[in-house]
Amino acid sequence: MRLCALALCGLLFSGCALFSKDDGTEPVDLVEFEPTVELDSRWKTSVGNGTGGKVVKLSPSLQGGALYAASFNGEVIAVDTESGDRLWRRKTGDDISGGVGTGAELVLYGTGEGEVVALSRENGEELWRRQLTSEIISSPQTDGDRVAVQAIDGKLFAMNAQSGEILWQYENQPPVLTLRGTASPLMTGSAVVAAFANGKVMAFNPSNGLTLWERRVALPQGRSEIERMVDVDASPLLVGSTIYLASYQGNAMAVSASSGRPLWSQEASTHKDLAVEGGNLFLSQADSVVRALSTTSGQPRWENDQLLRRNINGPQVLGEYVAVGDYDGYLHLLNQSDGAFAARDRLDRGGISGGMVTDGSALYVQTDDGDLYALEVEPLD
Repeated sequence: MRLCALALCGLLFSGCALFSKDDGTEPVDLVEFEPTVELDSRWKTSVGNGTGGKVVKLSPSLQGGALYAASFNGEVIAVDTESGDRLWRRKTGDDISGGVGTGAELVLYGTGEGEVVALSRENGEELWRRQLTSEIISSPQTDGDRVAVQAIDGKLFAMNAQSGEILWQYENQPPVLTLRGTASPLMTGSAVVAAFANGKVMAFNPSNGLTLWERRVALPQGRSEIERMVDVDASPLLVGSTIYLASYQGNAMAVSASSGRPLWSQEASTHKDLAVEGGNLFLSQADSVVRALSTTSGQPRWENDQLLRRNINGPQVLGEYVAVGDYDGYLHLLNQSDGAFAARDRLDRGGISGGMVTDGSALYVQTDDGDLYALEVEPLD
């Protein structure tokens, strides 16, 4: 029963395979607008077969002037962020379903067979692998001493970063029906913060796994199991001393990093990662409405509903703009100030579902077909 539920939800949120034309559930057509800037490609390369058509969570990671990325068919690469030159490539032979995470000297990913694998950041050599209890579909995280990862069965693991030895684990029984997704844990230095499919977020002592605090982001409501789904699949986001959280069919919320004390809460529904910049929290709603909320009060600043049902990914900030990609391979730039479209570029037809990263000067995007871009904002000619 549970496997069927997970598979069903994977289909429901893996793109637009289930929509019907002209019945109100199809993605909206793109509106025309007058661009104010353009997206320029600094470089482009590729990484394996991308997602391989699977519902997996693959996003690039930045560390020390290099970009690291992985494909479902087991290819992991390191690329120089300035030139796009490949620093190394490793063909692991794994079905990579969660990754990549980087930190200290490690590149980390999870597999469909439930393994966590650590590679050397220097050359891609495998350092260790550890078998866990179920599939990994989010990026493992590390603070240099420990690696934290959550499996799809709801279990959270902390491992020794040098050996992969399991130090402690926490088991959170998932509801009967969940989205096919898992948030990546947040490592703050003093806590491991993890989000769960029951609508809760918890902070643990990184040394021994004892609970420091817990906070409910959403309370299940409704009569059916679908109505009661409140997964927190958006990875907790730390900015200063505040952690930003968001759930499906629940709320967006800001809490104190030290105590979990709520600072504000605003009704929202998302299962994509968040972005913060300039006093705004940006989120992609489950229906693909892009919203900006005040980071101090949670009050709405603006929303853009012109990408409705286009299955956009989580937002990322680049300069004065907010970027989102959609199921049809378009990358959209919106003004931070009011949410109006500023630029649009089609990267490919395979879609953009993974998270995007930025170093402030460029936006790094991995398409579902495995193309990897470094994009910059340029004035119109």
